[in-house]
Amino acid sequence: MPKCRATDGISRSLSHSLLLPFRQRLLLPCRPRLVRTLRKSCGGGRVSSGNRIHKGAVIGATIALFSVQCIFSSAASAGAHAPGKAVGKNGGITEKAIAQHLEKFESIAEAQGGHRASGTPGHRISVDYTERLLKKAGFTTERQRFPFLYTETLKEKLTLRDGTSPDVVVTGYSPSTPKGGTERQLAVPGGPRPATGCSADDYRGTPVSGRTALVQAGACDMDTKERVAADVGAGAVLVANTGPGELHSWLAEPGEARIPVGGVSATTGQRLVREAAAGRPVRLELRSLTERRTTENLIAESPRGDPEHTVVSGAHLDSTPDGPGINDNGVAAAVLLESALSAARAGGPGPANRQVFAFWGAEEFGLLGSEHYVDALSAPERERTELYLNLEMIGSPNYALFTLDPDATDPVSGQRPAPGSDRIARRLTQAFAAQGAASRDAPADGRSDYVPFLAAGIPTGGLYGGSFEAKTQEQAELWGGAAGAPFDACYHLPCDRTDHYSPRAALLHGRAFDEVRRHYARHPLPGPETGENGETGESGEAGESGGAGGAGTGGGGYAGRD
Repeated sequence: MPKCRATDGISRSLSHSLLLPFRQRLLLPCRPRLVRTLRKSCGGGRVSSGNRIHKGAVIGATIALFSVQCIFSSAASAGAHAPGKAVGKNGGITEKAIAQHLEKFESIAEAQGGHRASGTPGHRISVDYTERLLKKAGFTTERQRFPFLYTETLKEKLTLRDGTSPDVVVTGYSPSTPKGGTERQLAVPGGPRPATGCSADDYRGTPVSGRTALVQAGACDMDTKERVAADVGAGAVLVANTGPGELHSWLAEPGEARIPVGGVSATTGQRLVREAAAGRPVRLELRSLTERRTTENLIAESPRGDPEHTVVSGAHLDSTPDGPGINDNGVAAAVLLESALSAARAGGPGPANRQVFAFWGAEEFGLLGSEHYVDALSAPERERTELYLNLEMIGSPNYALFTLDPDATDPVSGQRPAPGSDRIARRLTQAFAAQGAASRDAPADGRSDYVPFLAAGIPTGGLYGGSFEAKTQEQAELWGGAAGAPFDACYHLPCDRTDHYSPRAALLHGRAFDEVRRHYARHPLPGPETGENGETGESGEAGESGGAGGAGTGGGGYAGRD
């Protein structure tokens, strides 16, 4: 999930920012429209902590649309312990099966430089592994390739005169400093509380020529802050967060920035104000690798099911360049894969609606894979897409059980989820309740792959386990865990490994998702005019679980078939 989150009334980097979480320097003629909006919004607003923006460079996404077919080969249903074949009494989503896929993803990362980022061998091999299992189970697969800008941070260091090095994060698409960095005096327009640096007037009366400007996040995007600082003669610009944590963001236009740009936490910003007042210079080194690469979405479709009514489920398969990406987002990809494989094992009459399972690429570079997929849909294909279900970071060790708020306005597109999204949210809540667990709404924050679907007016639902946000006392009382600590302390870090995720969280999310996906494999999504009892399963008819009401009819409702 990309790190940037838009707040303070500003839209963002497009994807995964509460739920949701990008790299840099060439102009890309085919860069998607939403990604540009995403970057601008994230950079201008308040951004909460995360590891580094470079996780998502920019354009790419691997979609794996997996479909469920009516009768799958005997090879798919034989065996009990190979990856994709461990079956539990509550359906195909088991801790063991999830763990097997995660061990594979981690071993791939370890053999390929420590990560599985889009545009690298680690991601391609992850796609190969996933596609091999899907094909063996009888799915029809397609690889959707697209270009994007890959960005990887090489050096981020801010050194004060006393030798200490507080936090600093290179802004995506920022020009690099020389190797070793540059020492400059600081310029703080606006006095003790830095101005936002959105106009030259903010710098009036402040010596700035050749200095590193320190401004505050908000009021305008990062591109504007860089342009204004460069126009008034600054040699670099640092943007201080207005909330807790580091500031991760990016520039919207690769290749246009003239001076290095970085983000710092509010705490570091306050230290820099004191350094400036004392006349002490700071050394800043921000360097990154940026180059054009190609990546892919993996799409798997069910050979049966009415193509006029298509259900798409998705999770991004790529990691950031910072680590193996087990919770972000290997757990979700493993659950999505197991949901598809369990549908294949179940056999039965097959789904009434066509099932698509999508493993997105380049999510960490700005939701590029899912955006590419949605942009490629024709108007009739969009109309036939009944709904989208998204999975993001569902194995967080200090986990939450969040469902996408169907009433929240997305900060990137400015749209609310389409009518019918409330039905999806309710079913997800019921599916958690059937396991004795309680979920809570999480507002749309533009940081995950649901954004392009939401912007296209497709009913959308999603699950999210939390990332860099701190768990509240109320949430700790509800779900357990440590109040005041992040949901995932290894978000976008090398420690995002198999020894740092919650199998229980993965199973709770996984079974809730699988129950709801299977329901919509058999039943249509109600339109806005449909009443509370208009959806099959809520009206007392038999749902996929084999009992009245589908999701929420009891803890044993996971053995049904598509």
